[in-house]
Amino acid sequence: MPRDVELRQPNTHVAREIAKLIVSGVWHEGRTLPREIELASQFGVSRTSIRESLSVLKAKGLIAARQKAGTHVRERINWNMLDAELLEWTWAERPTEEFARQLTQVRRIVEPEACAICAERGSDADLARIERAYREMDAAGMDSRAYSEPDLRFHRGILTATGNDFLVAFGATVEAALRMSFDLSTLNPGAPRKSLPYHRAILDEIWARNPDGARRAMHRLMDLTERNITSALSRRHGEAMAAADASREHDA
Repeated sequence: MPRDVELRQPNTHVAREIAKLIVSGVWHEGRTLPREIELASQFGVSRTSIRESLSVLKAKGLIAARQKAGTHVRERINWNMLDAELLEWTWAERPTEEFARQLTQVRRIVEPEACAICAERGSDADLARIERAYREMDAAGMDSRAYSEPDLRFHRGILTATGNDFLVAFGATVEAALRMSFDLSTLNPGAPRKSLPYHRAILDEIWARNPDGARRAMHRLMDLTERNITSALSRRHGEAMAAADASREHDA
């Protein structure tokens, strides 16, 4: 990239790479980061790009600067875990059952109640948008990639239909959790398609203006999602163990 272009554009790649060092624990909480000139050399970019990248990470709560002490990694409690990019980076580095459980737990707290509010207060136009997303999911058949985008619109449409700005803001968290589920669903063939009737039940209860029914329907979908995630992570762990055993046998 020409240097003048680099100076005009924030280097999100560097921000992501530094974030991965932090969320993976390579750069632990409390650690002081290398100086700007050292980071610039390490990542092969200008000091301007490093400053921009560090600003991005400060905004996400990952790092902070202390006078005369440099920039350090903040305690995890200060990280903005509802930030979509940070969720993506964390999942890329820590695809664990515990992290998946936490994301699903947040969805359980937010989405069933959002469904109830949507059923009670959503406009017919809101519900029509949710139904269009459902029909695109249905049309995707067994193509999990084609299924994923309308699935995202389905869930975000419910949050938007509540008219509650705070619930709408949870859309990034829900989207990150769904993308995690899509990543894992490739280990459970047909998993997305099997969730279609559960989405239909949610849609029907919302159209019926039945808050309690919509809430229960979303909880049933969450039950299915948790089973799929547990199964997929178990399968991934089994495959990793088998690969490790094969490698040891090869080296023996």
